Amino acid sequence: MKKNIHTFLNVVLVVLIILCILIPSIFTAAEMGVFTEDPVVTTKVKVTDKDAPVLKIATDYDFSPNSYYNTNGDLSGLYIEIMIEAANRIGMRPDFKTGEWQECRQMLEDGTVDVLLGLEIFSNMQDTLQTIPICSDDLRVYGKEKVDSVASLAGKKVALMAKSVIKSTYDLQCDYVEYNTNTEILQAVENGDVDYGICHAAVASKIIEENGLNLQEGLVIAKSYPALAVDKNATELQEKLNTALQEMSEDGTIGKLQDKWVTNFTENKSLSYVLQHNETYYMIFLICAILMFSVYIILRVHAGHQEKHINELLEYQEKMKESNDAAIRANMAKREFLSHMSHDIRTPINGIMGMVEIIRKNKDKPEKTEEWLKKIDQASGHLLSLINDVVDMSKLENGQVQLEHVPFDLNDEMEQIKAIVEVQAEAAEIRFQIHMKDVEHTRLIGSPVHFRRILLNLISNSVKYNHPGGSVDVYIKEKSSDKKQVEYQIVIRDTGIGMSEEFIDEYLYKPFTQADDNARTSYRGTGLGMAIVSELLKTMEGNIQVYSEKDKGTTFYIALGFDINPEKEPEIVPEDDLDEKKDVKGLHVLIVEDNDLNLEITNFMLESAGVITAQAKDGKEAVEAFAASEEGEYDAILMDIMMPVMDGLEATRKIRAMTREDAKTIPIIAMTANAFAEDKVKTKEAGMNHHLTKPVDLEILEKTLGMYCEGHKRVESENAEKTEEKSTGTEEKKDTAEEKTVEKAETEEQDHTEEKENAQDKEDTQDKTIGEEERTEE
Repeated sequence: MKKNIHTFLNVVLVVLIILCILIPSIFTAAEMGVFTEDPVVTTKVKVTDKDAPVLKIATDYDFSPNSYYNTNGDLSGLYIEIMIEAANRIGMRPDFKTGEWQECRQMLEDGTVDVLLGLEIFSNMQDTLQTIPICSDDLRVYGKEKVDSVASLAGKKVALMAKSVIKSTYDLQCDYVEYNTNTEILQAVENGDVDYGICHAAVASKIIEENGLNLQEGLVIAKSYPALAVDKNATELQEKLNTALQEMSEDGTIGKLQDKWVTNFTENKSLSYVLQHNETYYMIFLICAILMFSVYIILRVHAGHQEKHINELLEYQEKMKESNDAAIRANMAKREFLSHMSHDIRTPINGIMGMVEIIRKNKDKPEKTEEWLKKIDQASGHLLSLINDVVDMSKLENGQVQLEHVPFDLNDEMEQIKAIVEVQAEAAEIRFQIHMKDVEHTRLIGSPVHFRRILLNLISNSVKYNHPGGSVDVYIKEKSSDKKQVEYQIVIRDTGIGMSEEFIDEYLYKPFTQADDNARTSYRGTGLGMAIVSELLKTMEGNIQVYSEKDKGTTFYIALGFDINPEKEPEIVPEDDLDEKKDVKGLHVLIVEDNDLNLEITNFMLESAGVITAQAKDGKEAVEAFAASEEGEYDAILMDIMMPVMDGLEATRKIRAMTREDAKTIPIIAMTANAFAEDKVKTKEAGMNHHLTKPVDLEILEKTLGMYCEGHKRVESENAEKTEEKSTGTEEKKDTAEEKTVEKAETEEQDHTEEKENAQDKEDTQDKTIGEEERTEE
């Protein structure tokens, strides 16, 4: 319906526009004679016998519309048609002779012709007889300006026909200039040779129109009654012609011919004349057009309101449909997600439970137990990877990923990636190489964690889905840069199993899809890696293209930009070997964990490393246990976050708020399943030193405890020495006030220096642990 209304109104508008253009255009064209052909002589010569008497007639060829040659070269005009009819009625065959007016007069005088057409009844031409008038016309004044008074001609040059009776009849006190044709008269006025011209009105109107002269029609000097002139001795011919003309006048023939040749043919048909003399018509048409367009606008507005109402209803209907479709898609996605998750989670869980059952029933086969434990470790690792990928994918889809904007070095990142991938590639018998070409800027600012995640996902896929003896090559090229930003092209090319074009187009970046159907069965992937890569690149304003061929390999093209780090190269500070295992034996650690199984596992791991442990089931117990302990009794606290009664964050804040000296320095390490970046921010703000995510690797836990506890002991030792020095200084009294003042100043300066060193050592230790954790987790 909406389309029909629009179509109808558009058709109406088009029709209105066409009518508004066509109607006045056609009317104007008709008034200008565009559709009217010039009149032609329709009276036929009836006396055609060669032996019939001939009537020789002289006529002026420059006397349109009375007598002239038309565009076809035929002699036409009012006089011609009247004379043919008159000749028919007196039984004579007409024979026309043409020339200028003076030539025609001479023909009659010489006896060359029998009749002269168009001689005025008051003409002074001698030795002639005249018939009754054949028609009437006006003798008017023509000039560049309209003349309304005869007095305007006085003293002016006035053109007129040679031997005109006007010259002898009217003394207008002007200078008469004679011409042989009417065209010469009017052209002289146009050229400025004379001031005015006197011509027959009907003749002048045609000449002005046909020659485009810019002349104005003025007053009437005299009434013109043209007649036929014959020789003075041709009285019989005069009588016959008079009789014929009398009959033609009485039966209306002359009147009809005069309307045909004068009234209609000589009417002014110029555009300016038509517009000026049809103002009423154009005004009425304009009013009608305005009314029609007003009606159209009212209809359009009404239709617009209806359309708006209909659109609102349709939009509401569409929203309801979209909402319904979205709900259906959400339910389908939920079912699909749960189906995938059910399969992908149950598969490794089934492997873990199955291996546990096998170990339980084969306790007498210790040589096989280690193999089964490795399979359990493999299945649990896959399960953890699946959970991490699902969490990451969820955050990406919800736009909750927070990109970092921190300095990093591209070379360092590629070295870390190389160290991680080389182990995987060597085990799979894959050659792996990184090629950096035309790379000028390596010190960048961006999100290195997500950059590393993108490359590791792609490179790991290239290794996993490859053939033994195959290769994986990474090419990094700097495409463009300015003073602030740089863009890289990263190409990852492998010789693996490849993918079909259909899979790339429809499934590559969808969650839980893999080109190799056996991938999940053998724990080779979760099917989320490429979806995470795609979403991360969108978030980082990069793009990816892929070209692949089955059984030949795959090539990924990545375009990614970073800000350039304008800072100078920092000084290299030597670090301890982070791979060196720290000795934690003899440390006294408070474990705060509400889950009995996790508490048992952590306790076992630490005791096996020689750590003395104490336990608390929630944050409140932890605060009470620390408050009840001797100062320096605990070397560190492992703090869970989500616990009943009091959570780990609140417990940490209460411990840090205590007035005890060790409350501010004891390492408090978060050991929680909360793995998001915002969770790490919260633990840091609460006062914790480090953040470990479950499941915790024993080696990482030992290194973290060793590093923080080593720093903690050093701080305690320095504080003890400082306290002893202060005590000794107090016992040793100085003899003078000046010496006491000097000693106090020196002691305060030393305290300030030691505090700065302790803070720096603590910061260095934290950085080492963070770097070690990231490398180990990767």
